[in-house]
Amino acid sequence: MNHQENKNPSLYLIPLYLGLIGFFLNVAAYSPGFMSPDSLDIYEQSVNHHYRDWHPPMMAWFWSFLNMLYKGPQVMLIFQLTLLWTSFYLLATSWFSSRRGRTWLFFGLLLAPFVQNFAGYIIKDVQMALSWLLSFCIIARAGYKKRRMTQVEAAFSFLFILYGALVRINALPGAIPLFYLWFDNYFKWAKHRLLMTGAIVIALALAIGCQSILNYALKPQKQYPEYKLYLHDIAGIYTKTGKNYFPSFINEYPGFDTAYLRSNYTTATFDNLYWNDEKKISFPSLTDNTERDIRQAWVHSISENPGAYLFNRWDGFLYFLRIKKRTWIVTMNAVVTPNNFGITFKPNFVSRSFIWLIKVQSELPYMRPWFWLIMNIGMFIAGFYIHNSITRKVVFVLAASSLLYVFPQLFIFQVDTDFRYFYWNCLSLFISVFFFLKDRVSSRGAVRSISYSENDKPQTSPDLSD
Repeated sequence: MNHQENKNPSLYLIPLYLGLIGFFLNVAAYSPGFMSPDSLDIYEQSVNHHYRDWHPPMMAWFWSFLNMLYKGPQVMLIFQLTLLWTSFYLLATSWFSSRRGRTWLFFGLLLAPFVQNFAGYIIKDVQMALSWLLSFCIIARAGYKKRRMTQVEAAFSFLFILYGALVRINALPGAIPLFYLWFDNYFKWAKHRLLMTGAIVIALALAIGCQSILNYALKPQKQYPEYKLYLHDIAGIYTKTGKNYFPSFINEYPGFDTAYLRSNYTTATFDNLYWNDEKKISFPSLTDNTERDIRQAWVHSISENPGAYLFNRWDGFLYFLRIKKRTWIVTMNAVVTPNNFGITFKPNFVSRSFIWLIKVQSELPYMRPWFWLIMNIGMFIAGFYIHNSITRKVVFVLAASSLLYVFPQLFIFQVDTDFRYFYWNCLSLFISVFFFLKDRVSSRGAVRSISYSENDKPQTSPDLSD
């Protein structure tokens, strides 16, 4: 950037005003914050400090500190929206600082239904995605200015990557490219591949260590969230092969019915059986001893039937991506579930406008997970055609993070009805499109500049001396 740009107040003031407009419009639309039963469960833990491990305790623990400022979801909503619109400001004052660039970015973030649909939903998927978005923007802004991050920038960006990796149990693979980008910017030795690999491994170990320390310090009550995964896979193998690998404490349980299990099993989810409202099948609670039994049975069933396991997982993944359709999909959660905390959502004109805009687009292709997987593959390939090396790097990082985040879902997804699991894919790939288009425009501009300079060369007479 040149000195004139640095002295131009509009370079910073206009993005600031636009960011504040977007922020306050979102606050007005989504206050006090949308909350599902999962959100309320996490909030309850933050209030009473009795943690449970169905969700990683990081979000509830962080929320408990925000409750010191104001008890309720409002501060958490402000935190989420601050992440979103600070990300806009950082990009609008660097990569997209032209009038056209920042305008398109502003309206893109404000009106895109796959950005706004969960921006006001207080849940771990959104916390992860927006934390990673801001960390990326901090690093990318320093890269645009061709400088290392300051110590403050480095600390915050690292903490946001770490926080995102801690709030979702399957988030760690998606953090790998972001850690790579962080080390690549902040340390000179990052050009050495062996050192970079070691640094990323250390960062991942730090995330796992922090999760372990948090569990040790908070001592969350064990609820065995992996139980559904074990049951789903063993039930799938039983349905496909007829081989019963359920341990005796399940087979002998009075509420367990293998006939009902086989007739109602679907590869798409186990929720219809695990949360069986008809009470026609039930499963015993787990203890540490029985958890070991079913984990061993799960490993044994997969090792003896890898083909059936992979077939069921792949078939379920097609439902998860909505390539195969089974039932509804939640593209927006614009409610507060009835609760005992007195938290309610009363829509106003602004919120009704946003909700209407999202609902009228809810059936379009970009409101389906498969679209973002195709987009992910396409953007990764498109990265090879980007001319600017810095732009190419950040696009590859976003595409790789998105792909590494969604790929493990093949083995651990548990329900096919919620679009929120793909929120990071929507944000990261949407921003990637802006980077790609900027590179296209810049490369065309460079071609025109070369063309004009060649046409402006003075004409010389040919040398006829020979």
